[in-house]
Amino acid sequence: MESVRRLVTVLGTAALILGTLTVSVASTTVAASASSKFKACVVTDTGGINDKSFNESAWDGLKDAKKQDSNISVQYLSSTSSSDYAPNINSFISKGCGIIVTVGFLMDAATAAAANAHPSQKFAIVDDAPVVKTGTHVEALQYETDQGGFLGGILAAGMTKTGTVATYGGQNFSAVTLYMNGFVAGVRYYDKTWHKKVKVLGWTPGKGTCSLAACSGKGTFIGNFTDQTAGKTDTTTFFSENADIVFPVAGSVGLGSVVAAKGAGAGHYVMWVDSNGCLSDASDCKYFVGTVAKGVEPSVEAAVLSAAKGTFKAGSYIGTLANNGTQLEYGGVTIPTSLKSKIATVKAGIIAGTISVNPNSYPPTPK
Repeated sequence: MESVRRLVTVLGTAALILGTLTVSVASTTVAASASSKFKACVVTDTGGINDKSFNESAWDGLKDAKKQDSNISVQYLSSTSSSDYAPNINSFISKGCGIIVTVGFLMDAATAAAANAHPSQKFAIVDDAPVVKTGTHVEALQYETDQGGFLGGILAAGMTKTGTVATYGGQNFSAVTLYMNGFVAGVRYYDKTWHKKVKVLGWTPGKGTCSLAACSGKGTFIGNFTDQTAGKTDTTTFFSENADIVFPVAGSVGLGSVVAAKGAGAGHYVMWVDSNGCLSDASDCKYFVGTVAKGVEPSVEAAVLSAAKGTFKAGSYIGTLANNGTQLEYGGVTIPTSLKSKIATVKAGIIAGTISVNPNSYPPTPK
């Protein structure tokens, strides 16, 4: 197993670095309604605008804002590599974009540099909080996805037929491992509360509390958010180790997990991430037990609308279960009403602060 998989020790960092997906693809600009007065622009990472996940959600947020305000025009630039980040951002600055949205931790440095150089340019960045020396013109959009991940862990534990589930990440950033930590916590809570013994492969939480800034542990990572072949390989390995539900936190890499589920035959499923899998990849809906969603689309829409209306406020937006910044959405697999009821009760407990999403609050499943 270790020779097939990339086993990485995740070291939590004290800096606020949280990128879940990186962003972009080549130098393609798409515009809508060029005559509009306010330009909203997004720079994606290498995952691409059609990754059925993170980048696509940000682009959808811009389009949603345009639907609300016809005076908004929307454009995107995709990056083929990290070297495209700064040129793409600067291209949009030169075009007079009213707000520039960048996606993911890997765009932290390029976003911070541009924001420091252009203190009158409004920015929003997804899954990151860059250090900006001057001005109040950058909004950090962040999400407590361990809360949604916790519900996903309960769903997976309640649906598994083999007693084993798995998760893996694209890269070892806290915004990725936050999902995975919550997932493991949910499984452990399920075991403790309903006296089960469901095992999780792919992630062992570290000691202490996991946060947006740092989330340590040891687990399986692809090393990027684009290699679908690697996603298929690792998922196939998990299936061979008796897992029947796999949760990839890896953007478009997760499409490789879907291919693996198809090849493994009946009873093998995927839990999707970021945006509802049955909407973003409708043809594969029957393979999705559910989605641990992140509210990228509505938070980007809100940032764009506020910039267009002149009410933009810099600072931090934190998405939670309480404000729908993260949530669990059911997929194409039939879920028992009794399990949905348990999940609804737990969700209320998390929102009320009576249920911890820290996996160290619960005993690990015996090996």
